[in-house]
Amino acid sequence: MMRWFAHRGASDQFPENTLEAIEAAIPFVDGIEFDVHFSRDGVGVIIHDETVNRTTDGTGRVVDLTLAELKQLNAGARFKGSGGPVRTTIPTLDEVLALLAPTSVILNIELKTDTIRYPGLEAYTLERCRAYGIASDRLIFSSFNHYSIATVRELDPAIETAILFPYPLYHPEQQAKQLGAKAIHPDYRRVTRDDVILAHQAGIEVRVYTPKTAADVKQMMALGVDAVIVNDPKTFKASLSIH
Repeated sequence: MMRWFAHRGASDQFPENTLEAIEAAIPFVDGIEFDVHFSRDGVGVIIHDETVNRTTDGTGRVVDLTLAELKQLNAGARFKGSGGPVRTTIPTLDEVLALLAPTSVILNIELKTDTIRYPGLEAYTLERCRAYGIASDRLIFSSFNHYSIATVRELDPAIETAILFPYPLYHPEQQAKQLGAKAIHPDYRRVTRDDVILAHQAGIEVRVYTPKTAADVKQMMALGVDAVIVNDPKTFKASLSIH
C-alpha cells in the first residue's frame, strides 16, 4: 500500500516547516518530511531555504543568523494559506524531535547541504535523534547532496537514506545502490514507470515529491510508487476516499 508523507508538514494549511504544520499533519500521514540547516551558532533549525527571505519577515542567510536572531522572525509572515499570515517561529530541530518522538510517524529529515555544506550537520542531526530516543526504523535521511548520504551511511549504517533529485537521472536505482541508500526521492514530474520497475527490481523504494493535485497522486499510484510526499495529505486522501 502506498504511504503518505507530509511535505514540510501540512504546508498548504499552515506555514511550512513550522510546529503548527508538522503537528497538523500527524493524524493523516505515515511520515513527515522537513528540512534542517545550521544557524550561525551551530543549532539545527527547520527551514527550507538557505535564506529567510521567502518565508519570514526577515532577510539574510540562515547560516549568518544566530538562533536568537532567527527566533525573532515571524515564520508565518508570508504564508498564503486561507487563514492569511500566521504568527509563528522557525523551530529548532530539538523542538520538532520533541513533538514527533512520542508519535509513530516516520521522520524524513532532509539535510540541506546541497548549497551550503554545513560541516557536521549529519552527525549533529543523528545525535539529536538519538537524544530523543527515536528508533532507527523511524528515520529516513535524504539529501540532494549525495555526499551527505554517504556520510550518514558511514556514521550509522542502520539509518535509512534516500537520494533526492529534481531532474531525470540515469539509472537512479544504481546510484542509490552504490551509496547504500534504500530509496530514491524524485520530483514526481521526472519519474517514469521504467524508473519504478527498475528501482523495485533493485530493492529500492520510490517516494515522489510533490504531486500538486489529486489527479497527480492517482497517476503516481498507477505508476506503483511506494509513497507520495505532498503539501496537503488530508485533502488529497479525502478526495481519493483513502482513510
